Amino acid sequence: MTCTFDHAWYARVQGHAAIESARFWLNETMLTLPKGASQRYQDMATRGQYFAHLAERLNLTPAELDRHLIENAISDSRMRGIEGQQMHLFPLAA
Repeated sequence: MTCTFDHAWYARVQGHAAIESARFWLNETMLTLPKGASQRYQDMATRGQYFAHLAERLNLTPAELDRHLIENAISDSRMRGIEGQQMHLFPLAA
């Protein structure tokens, strides 16, 4: 399937954060989500927002953020030992 639209619409959202751009395309009904997929896309947006805020807060480039995450990661078993059970990180932090 091919989608065409006015370049002015595309240029209008390029300066916005990804979540704002997605909100624009959905609100203008230029894009629609498949039936039953909204929660999946909401979870993806929440994770993206979390990592965007983390990179901004730490003032890191995408490559530096990847390196930071790898260097500071802990295992699931260690996390369960700390908290008793794995908590759902992204909704709390976004």
